[in-house]
Amino acid sequence: MANRNKVLGQARVKYDGELLETDGQSQMELGGPVRTAVRGDYQAGAFSEATAESKLTANVLIKAGLSLVGLRNIDNATVTFEADTGQTYIVRNAYVADVISFSSGEGKAAVVFQGPPAEEML
Repeated sequence: MANRNKVLGQARVKYDGELLETDGQSQMELGGPVRTAVRGDYQAGAFSEATAESKLTANVLIKAGLSLVGLRNIDNATVTFEADTGQTYIVRNAYVADVISFSSGEGKAAVVFQGPPAEEML
């Protein structure tokens, strides 16, 4: 039986099965339905709906052999976010969305993946 008191503390981020070494501060936005309120003359409670993309932000540790250009060029990948509490989210057809930024001294590169809404693997 799973420990129901445990709170998410660590996560593994992978693309196409390859583990990325991250700084422990990864963030996942699931994407999916976004509802916007639509008011009527004498009623409230209606809404319109659009679909938002998923977004996974990770700070990748820059180590010897890591190709930042290779990361920047990722497209049509399968990206997973595996939480230490047992949840796993998968984004199919993901791509790197933003320009990868990094600086000397920190040893990390900010990588942002986006794609269709994430699926929860049960």
